Amino acid sequence: MTSLLLSLLLLAGPTLPSLDLTRPGAAREWQATHDISALTATADGMVIAISGGDPYTVGPALELPADLPLWLTLRLRSDAGGNGQVFWAQPGFAEEHSAHFLAKAGQWVEVKVPIPAIGPSTRLRFDPPGTSGTCTVARIGFLPRVLKSAPTWPQPTVPVLPADAPSLTAGQLTLRHHASQLGAFALRYGQELLACGQNQPRIGYTLGDRGRWFEPSAGRTTARAERGRLVVTTQATDPDDAQWTLTTTFSAGPRPDSLAVEARVVVDRDRQVDYLPLFTLFPGLGNWGTARNQALLAGVEYLDMPDLSSSEADLTGTQAQRQVTDTARLTMPLMACQALGHWVSLSWQPMPNLCAVFDSPDRLFSSGAGVMGLLYPGSDGLNRPEGSLLPYDSLLLPANRPVTLRAWITAGRGASVVPAVQAYVAQNPLPPVPRVDAARYVKEAAHGWLDTPIRTDDQYRHAWWPGVSGFGPQPAADAAVYEAWLAQRCGDPALAQRLTDAAQAALAKVPPAQRAQAGVSHVRYPLAPLVFGGIDEMVTTARDQGRALLGRFQPDGSIPYVASPDRPDYGRTHYAKDANGLTAQVVTLVLESAMISGDAQLRTDALRVLRALDKFDNTVPRGAQTWECALHTPDILASAHLVKAYTMGYELTGDATLLDRARYWAWTGVPFTYLAPPTDQPVGLYATTPVLGATQWVSPNWIGLPVQWCGLVYSDALYRLARIDRDSPWRQLADGITASGIQQSWPAGDDSLVGLLPDSFNLKGQSRNPVAINPGTVQANAVQLFDRAPLYSSWVDRTNGLIVHAPGGLTLARAFPGMLELDLRAWKRPGGQVLVTGKTTDWLARVDGKTVPPSTGRAWLVLPAGRRIQLYHSSLAAQGLLPLDNAGSIR
Repeated sequence: MTSLLLSLLLLAGPTLPSLDLTRPGAAREWQATHDISALTATADGMVIAISGGDPYTVGPALELPADLPLWLTLRLRSDAGGNGQVFWAQPGFAEEHSAHFLAKAGQWVEVKVPIPAIGPSTRLRFDPPGTSGTCTVARIGFLPRVLKSAPTWPQPTVPVLPADAPSLTAGQLTLRHHASQLGAFALRYGQELLACGQNQPRIGYTLGDRGRWFEPSAGRTTARAERGRLVVTTQATDPDDAQWTLTTTFSAGPRPDSLAVEARVVVDRDRQVDYLPLFTLFPGLGNWGTARNQALLAGVEYLDMPDLSSSEADLTGTQAQRQVTDTARLTMPLMACQALGHWVSLSWQPMPNLCAVFDSPDRLFSSGAGVMGLLYPGSDGLNRPEGSLLPYDSLLLPANRPVTLRAWITAGRGASVVPAVQAYVAQNPLPPVPRVDAARYVKEAAHGWLDTPIRTDDQYRHAWWPGVSGFGPQPAADAAVYEAWLAQRCGDPALAQRLTDAAQAALAKVPPAQRAQAGVSHVRYPLAPLVFGGIDEMVTTARDQGRALLGRFQPDGSIPYVASPDRPDYGRTHYAKDANGLTAQVVTLVLESAMISGDAQLRTDALRVLRALDKFDNTVPRGAQTWECALHTPDILASAHLVKAYTMGYELTGDATLLDRARYWAWTGVPFTYLAPPTDQPVGLYATTPVLGATQWVSPNWIGLPVQWCGLVYSDALYRLARIDRDSPWRQLADGITASGIQQSWPAGDDSLVGLLPDSFNLKGQSRNPVAINPGTVQANAVQLFDRAPLYSSWVDRTNGLIVHAPGGLTLARAFPGMLELDLRAWKRPGGQVLVTGKTTDWLARVDGKTVPPSTGRAWLVLPAGRRIQLYHSSLAAQGLLPLDNAGSIR
């Protein structure tokens, strides 16, 4: 159907309503339905006075066409700015029948969101941004939303390459290209065929009101190898006599087994471009076909063997289609495919009006393989459906102004796509950590604990928001710990005293036996008893808790998902009854209980259930948030739990295979982390996408919507791993995620929100979404960012069978059979205690050169927290084998 015919049909179609809310009486057609104190008609529009946390107003019935997708347009000004939402009744208001929009605070904005064909007698519900202030709506209108017609795509084929076809080799990676056929190339790693090119591409443009298509492969193509490069040039004429020149240059890449690609397209007349493929790979074409093992589009798709891209296993409806996704959703410019013990990746230099094409298996071109490509015009979430190769509107490519793509093909051997992620980071070093001010952070976090509704009657909420009642105040010993650290760091005597008083009042609400468990933060440490007392109760409780948790495991070490009768069955889209993230969370708790209690049998059982996780080797992290997301959904929180579990397993055993697994799972979290800026605005780098799916499969769609608390649980695990795996990117990655968490937190200016972490953050709008989470999850990591030492650490002495727990950072001074010396960088002075569990019978201790009286009636040692902790077996002392220096310290 030509654009002219389509335009005529639209002109003859139904008249679309337009609501002018500046006219007198317009506000009377709307209802102040919820958390709105008044609707007032003004010359600027309908002014909505917001009076609570969930404001919305319902408008009059509208007659909309039942067979025409629409654009809904709004002109509005919001005091608060941020995320707003429009619902349409079908027949009732529901999340799946809604669209979100962003508004900048205090500015008139034009909003345009896509909505489906709805039908007559439709009412709109408008949810303005903010929880207070006003929002003025001047106009609501509708426009036809029409997608351009696509041609029949030729099916790519495996090229027939003569023996003398030009070629280029880099390491074990070889590309051979037909001397006279555009896109006819094959990519091999050694003898393994990895991918082929698009040998029948098409280019689409609009001239006047007509869509035009041509095949540039019908022009003249030459491919030649020269001076270490392979240059492919095509000259073609479109149906309207414009001359196109397409030049692709391959050369050795910056790393072994990589090729650099430069694709340059220029046309001698202005063209309104609809479809211009700059570079395309079909991984598996001519070899494994669609039977790949893993595939990755960083931040959008993370697939195991049974998975299909753009499936409805993790989110449903049109949002599941993400073959040509909004570029801002990509955490880094990387896509990869892995099969038959090999992987191949495509990375690129981001540029305006460029987007990725990804489908595995390929249903766009029916290649019988997968597809990874780069396309002009780009994808911004509004200019095309995210599953469409064609945009709504053409993009001008000016005459004689080339479009130039720079990309890299990398390949290697491996059992997953993780080596592709490693290769990307090796080629593109981690970006600098965002700059954050420590003094400002400390002050804002302090006020977050003290002066927001997080604190009520010396108890603390996990989170709060106006009108949200699900987060009641509770006793919280971790709040007391964080307030104590801030008191020592703030440099303001009056504020320090307030923090100290608040910490003591918080402790008074927590019985000593509950101090290790009573908390409101996502990151938990067995710390409060070490700082404030209650160690004996903590050890006993940890042993009992660990034994009870073992009852959740099946004999094979799995924890099957069990659907709740009053909630959706989040396991219905998964191909297994369990998932690594679901199980690993409990494994970490059992391991921690074993380390705190020192119970030998519990340690054995904890390592048994840890090793049962080995069945998930070389798979995708998933299934850690089944309170709202599908068991199947890829999940950075699963990465976090698995990193922590295997790191603790290595600490307990010294088994290098466990450390290797901790590293693997650490790498699986990297594609959830923004290592390339999604926008040109301040907050973006190191923000973390939580899951590659949606709550209850519908909304919110979390892809490209950072939930930093999930990333902060991951970064805390990375900090722990970094203390062991020193020659690694883990610390910088954790620092970056932490700094982003500080950036995303509410700054000073709103006393009810300052220092709190938003549940999610809008990257394009740079705005924060409810609810507001207590400062603890950020602070657990911020301490490690600013102090370069943790609030809590443990040290496992495998030679002597001891486990030391301390309020601060422990480092080894020396150790040998019968002797252990540790240095402690304690953050709280004076005060604090050190716990030693394990084989503590007949062990003695000195702290800062002073002998500590032996513990009686305990199977563990409790010591004061000093700078030097010295533990020695009584048999060595009896034999005179521990010489002392003049200060009384062991030499």
